Amino acid sequence: MSVLWRSRFFLLLIPCIFGLLLFFSFQTHINSSSVILDQSLAIGSVANDSSAHAVHDGAPLPKILLVSAFFPLSKSKHTMAEYEWWLSQFLQHVTTDIYFYAPAEMESLIQKCRGDLPITIDTTYSTPFEIPPLSIYQEHYGKMHALDRERFRHSPELYAVWNAKPFLLDSGVQNLGRAGKEYDYAFWNDAGSFRSAHDYKRWPDPARVRELWEEGSTLSGEKPEDLLFFPIAGMPHPSMRYWVQDHGPVDSEFSEGSFFGGSPSTVAWWRRTFYAYHDYYLNLGLFVGKDQTLINAIFLLFPSRVIAVWLDDPESPAHKGMLPVVDEGALGNCGAEWFYYQFWLATPSERVAMRNIWESNARWSWIWWRVRQQCRVTRVSSMKDLLKRRFGRDWEPPLHMINA
Repeated sequence: MSVLWRSRFFLLLIPCIFGLLLFFSFQTHINSSSVILDQSLAIGSVANDSSAHAVHDGAPLPKILLVSAFFPLSKSKHTMAEYEWWLSQFLQHVTTDIYFYAPAEMESLIQKCRGDLPITIDTTYSTPFEIPPLSIYQEHYGKMHALDRERFRHSPELYAVWNAKPFLLDSGVQNLGRAGKEYDYAFWNDAGSFRSAHDYKRWPDPARVRELWEEGSTLSGEKPEDLLFFPIAGMPHPSMRYWVQDHGPVDSEFSEGSFFGGSPSTVAWWRRTFYAYHDYYLNLGLFVGKDQTLINAIFLLFPSRVIAVWLDDPESPAHKGMLPVVDEGALGNCGAEWFYYQFWLATPSERVAMRNIWESNARWSWIWWRVRQQCRVTRVSSMKDLLKRRFGRDWEPPLHMINA
């Protein structure tokens, strides 16, 4: 082919490619409308943004508590300036009641970041190794470090920060209960989880939480007050179908430990269960330094008690019409996907605001391209249903010998 013909052929390709992109964009806009309808039919009003402020039978909205902590590490890859920025993004913007643990020397920083918004700062513990479930294990954690396949980036001190979360969450709820403050739901939220500008305020949305737990109850067959929520990043390997209790923690990108919770009774159950298996596996000489691997194991043992959000769920109606190469993200432009649960638990107006923020930050300058990638709302899932889909419908949770 001559140079002239190659040039003409290339020029002809340009409008064809542009036309295809425009077609896919238009097609996805059409599919987006059907996704909203399909999803609302599939999982009820939870999928519909406009329903999130519904009041059922005139019942008051649930009261929600967030529990968090900041224990600076002796060696960290992040600077104190970074931590202060992340803390301010969380504490200055989210108006929900917060119970916050920190060493005494950090109290002024936490109060500065929070301002006049409601907060209880607890300086009882200087390090997470001082909490009762971990106080006898500091030496064990030092020895256990040799078992960590990621020991080049982790430390025994970091293990304690991770594994302190169930205790701190439950203790925060109990401490406020003794002071006469009762809550319907309590959630652990990592202090550094809000890492960019956002518009979340009344977060998580109480109406949204109530509807999700009601839907989760229908899916799982458990009472709403018995359900524990976790976001998940994926599913365990199919070979985990044959996992049993004494195989130990499951080292897989499955659970996310940055946000979790439920009713006060479920939070207490999680604390008991987590440390029962923490101690059991530690006494077997197994590695329990990374909380996610222990969480994964408990998911396999007690899946009916867990509800989840999984952004990458390939069977979710929210994925209909998404193009794997053209579209940004599994559900559109949703910011940092690890923190998708923040958007998912927000009020309808906050979700609109976040879509606008992400759109303004989009890499593409064409309006039609940016609009087609707006973040979608996926469904809530029962952990048992997800695992049966992964392992086969005949799979059942393995026997557990520990009842916490």
